[in-house]
Amino acid sequence: MNREGAETFLRLLAETKLRDQLAPDPPPWAGGPGAGRVKVHVVGQALTAVGALDHETVEDVLADFDLAVSLRRLHGPGSSGSAGFMRAAVAARLSAQLQPGRPGPPASTGPPGPAAPPPPDHDPDQGPADRFVPIGLAVPFHQGGLSGELYLMSFAHTGLGARLIVLWGKPTLSREHELGLQQAELLPVGLFTVTDDRGSAYELDFTHADGSDWISQINLRPAPPDGIRWLEVAAPPGPAVRVNLNPASGPPGSELPGDEPGVSAANLSAGEQLLIMLAEELLMAAAQSSPAMRPELPALSPSVMQAMGTGLGDIIAGLEAAGLLPPLSPVPAQLAALCASLRIDGHEIAAAPADGLPEPWLSLLTYYQRRKPDTAQVRDGFAALTAALPELDGIGLALVGLHNTQGTTVLHVLARGLRREERLGPHGVDLDFPLSFWLRDNGGRWHAARPIGWQPADPEHSIGLMLVPPLPRATAWVEVLAGGRSGEVRARLPLRWGSPP
Repeated sequence: MNREGAETFLRLLAETKLRDQLAPDPPPWAGGPGAGRVKVHVVGQALTAVGALDHETVEDVLADFDLAVSLRRLHGPGSSGSAGFMRAAVAARLSAQLQPGRPGPPASTGPPGPAAPPPPDHDPDQGPADRFVPIGLAVPFHQGGLSGELYLMSFAHTGLGARLIVLWGKPTLSREHELGLQQAELLPVGLFTVTDDRGSAYELDFTHADGSDWISQINLRPAPPDGIRWLEVAAPPGPAVRVNLNPASGPPGSELPGDEPGVSAANLSAGEQLLIMLAEELLMAAAQSSPAMRPELPALSPSVMQAMGTGLGDIIAGLEAAGLLPPLSPVPAQLAALCASLRIDGHEIAAAPADGLPEPWLSLLTYYQRRKPDTAQVRDGFAALTAALPELDGIGLALVGLHNTQGTTVLHVLARGLRREERLGPHGVDLDFPLSFWLRDNGGRWHAARPIGWQPADPEHSIGLMLVPPLPRATAWVEVLAGGRSGEVRARLPLRWGSPP
């Protein structure tokens, strides 16, 4: 990695954008007021995302840019060139910092060090770990005038203990109880009991997903010991529902076997990985506003798509200057082809557009380009599926269920080896989840996934991944494709859709 080259590139880019922006007759590529600063900021985000620069350096360059603009406006259009103003801005800022009583310039923190190793996978004293069982059953409940169902998607036993991944069905109220009932009373968590085949009862702790009370986990305390064959979940006085903990049995009615996950090697650079994440962000933004998915809204406006293409060519050049993008990488050409297909003109990518695109990209692009809205609405429901995927780049994922609600599909995963720091890269890329994640349904359509909700824990996170486009209830099986810098994992998994029918 060439950190000096990355910083030099960003500073030269700032001078170039300043010169274009402040010229008497700005060139067409300069954009409107502030466009140059936006490009410098986006490229700075990209170089920070791959570890080539720290945030302090990027902030310094942007501060110099802003000060140079102020000096230029102060002295008028007949003064010295923009490069001189950038140097004057640096000198003015350093002089102000070195005045008596003022702190000096911030010390460079240097390149970011390696991430701390994740905690151990599990505590041996807690019993067996990494056990995932699909369920696909519903537990009815009745309390006063309240009726509903709790949907059991899966059982997971890891080093953090044992839990049931559940989803609340929308409850109904009798007419005489409709008035005066608060939202908190709609989820009767204290009504449920869990016992095992040995007659032992468990203490239950309900935790809700980030931003939603309807997606929950039921933590079992203590964790069931090894050898337990089944659990019974009940909401007295209703009947108990038996959960078979034999993973080989699968959910009732599931006849299609899944495949063992397959792993293939890859050797992506940090720059290639970031460009792939940028491409997928573009595809998902476009697909979410496609008439096929949102017929009630107009297609994504050209100005929004143009904004998402801002600085892509400069990002690529900056990654090359930092030594983080191989000269013969095919990804810039693929990104150029994607921009052409999305009619993004201002990306300034130097590479000629590639002749073809990866199959998942092409599938989602085709979905976006459809002008006929989907006539069949994605029905609400949940599906039982579980799979522990091999580690990618030190990240371990386990799939523990999915559900549809209000036309959206959310896939639930447990993740190890991640840190939730709420870091966003250029154009909204989620740097806390540095993997490419796709599902292909049995009809051949690919669905991209990105995080929309986190339940932070140490060392695991429960994450909801939104699928674009949503997954139809008719889907019998899916193929999972998870990709990182070191390799990719593929796994075929059967689905069993549960209530409501």
